[in-house]
Amino acid sequence: MMAPNGGVPYTLARPTRRRLLQALGISTAASLAGCGLFGSDSSENAASTAADSESTSSGPGEPAGEFVGVVGSDANSLNWLFTNDTTSGAFVGLTLDGAWAVDDDQNVFPLWAEPSTDDGQTYRITLRENLRWGGGYGQMTASDWVYMIRNVFQGEDNWAGYTSAGDWFRQGEPIPVEQIDDLTFAIRLPEVDPSFPLKPILWGQNCLPRGILEKYVAEKDAAGLQRDEEITTLQYTGNLGPYTFDRWQRESQFVATRNEDYYIREVEGLGEEWYNAPYFQSYRIQVIAEESSRLNALRNGEVTTAGIPPKNAQEFRDFDGVDVYVQPQPFIQAIKFNMRANGWRPFREVAVRQAFACAVDKRVLAENLYRGFAEPAFTMQPRFSKWYVEEGMQQYLFGVDDLYGQEPARARMRRGIAGTGYRYDGTTLVGPDGAPVRLSLYASSASETNQTLAELLAQEVESNLGIAVRIETIPGNTFQQKYAVNSPPKGREVSWSAGTFNGGPRDISVSQEPWDMSVVLGFNTYPRTPSSSATFFDERGNINYYGYVPESNIPELYAKASQTIDEQRRRDLFGDVFRNLAREQPFGFLLLPSNIVGTQDELVGPTETFASGWNAQTYYFER
Repeated sequence: MMAPNGGVPYTLARPTRRRLLQALGISTAASLAGCGLFGSDSSENAASTAADSESTSSGPGEPAGEFVGVVGSDANSLNWLFTNDTTSGAFVGLTLDGAWAVDDDQNVFPLWAEPSTDDGQTYRITLRENLRWGGGYGQMTASDWVYMIRNVFQGEDNWAGYTSAGDWFRQGEPIPVEQIDDLTFAIRLPEVDPSFPLKPILWGQNCLPRGILEKYVAEKDAAGLQRDEEITTLQYTGNLGPYTFDRWQRESQFVATRNEDYYIREVEGLGEEWYNAPYFQSYRIQVIAEESSRLNALRNGEVTTAGIPPKNAQEFRDFDGVDVYVQPQPFIQAIKFNMRANGWRPFREVAVRQAFACAVDKRVLAENLYRGFAEPAFTMQPRFSKWYVEEGMQQYLFGVDDLYGQEPARARMRRGIAGTGYRYDGTTLVGPDGAPVRLSLYASSASETNQTLAELLAQEVESNLGIAVRIETIPGNTFQQKYAVNSPPKGREVSWSAGTFNGGPRDISVSQEPWDMSVVLGFNTYPRTPSSSATFFDERGNINYYGYVPESNIPELYAKASQTIDEQRRRDLFGDVFRNLAREQPFGFLLLPSNIVGTQDELVGPTETFASGWNAQTYYFER
């Protein structure tokens, strides 16, 4: 999933499909810590609204007050079939729980459904009996799920343009799915996959009523499905989430109110904290583009929580009334290189990408820009993951020690551009036409940390590679729409398409606007299930908007690791994956920042754990 740098502190978001903050994982801003999920344009103090009782409670009690959140850029859509950004997921996730969550101990916590298996290959998914759609569509049944998976997720040529369609295929063939009874369906994987329940394919997966989808499937009417008013205004959500959609004012705010029919209150055995969830009368998310304004709102008690950039962390630790949580998070900050036809062609060479990785001092970035709240990244896995492997990585630790600086960077650049017409004219890299090379670098307008990162990268690239860099700032949702989304020219046929973010071969499918480099989006490393990140590194991966084509057998190694039951063997295979990724640098790995979140001290629920937020329905204001 992707996450916008400067968007949503995901650990306090509803446990939705954390992808593209699941794949597209996507997070949008350079520092996830610098983004806030919760904010308001209300003049009321959000925290004190919930704290009018003189007594202090030791538990949630009765629902009270308004949770007020803030994001740096707006959502793209409320139609989750066509989005994969964290802000859109956060909005929709308030009204839909999804299939299940994963708790702090990496256990499945059933929400709508519970998975079970006898052999790690066939999984039975059993739905709760008390799930009801809105809009007159009745009970949620296995028929809804099977119809959606077969006809939309696995639809011919991905006619619907579903952003995560690739998850539902293995070796190009659709994963068999069949209905067992009204409340049960089975997924029969072509191979054993013991990590399947922890993967984003169903963890947090949403669903749509069959009655809505049937209107569009026969004619493969993607445009109609994308515009469907019942979907885009969340009329179908019924009792399926903690909140009910109230209104969405574009570029301003999203408001939802407590769902009085929330199904989970009828479920026994979940623990007393779920008995009367959720515990806020309303939930408001405000769009505030300026990072300083988001922080002022937190200082003034106008928002319940907000992301804090590293440079402000100590200030808020010393600030009475605000609690600060430093949480491990899975999103990696990296330079994305545009290897499509409207990017800089030399990026297609491994040695050129390695040159950029050598040009940046990662330790200085981690210690100075991120104030120690980040560590250098060299491959697609954080060190806290049990799957991270040290062996064989030393030769690929680009950006530190002997593999940082002008000499290692230019040596690799010269190797990468040999025979292309590019050359060094003194200290400046020039193109075949003799003109100095000048590249664009896009940063998030919602995050000062992200913008400063871009400035430092530009200085390093000019100093160590002799390449001038032009910085452009842009909202995360705009970058996705105009620069990440790509498609073939009108009337041009392609042999394959992997959806919105990978419309076909890189020489044909291009974005609306040209670009060279970007640090706007952060990608999920999936520390629990690393094979979930395979979509970033497959030529036909559904998130491969930058046009990467692997030189080594990275997709095959991912697949083999996913199918391996023996943990040590699986770790060895992932080690091969991570070493290949470190060598090829599909994007320039930079940093793994921590998530820094500030909350009003009346809020009870967040923790300093990787899974913080999985049970956000049970958060409450202490009274």
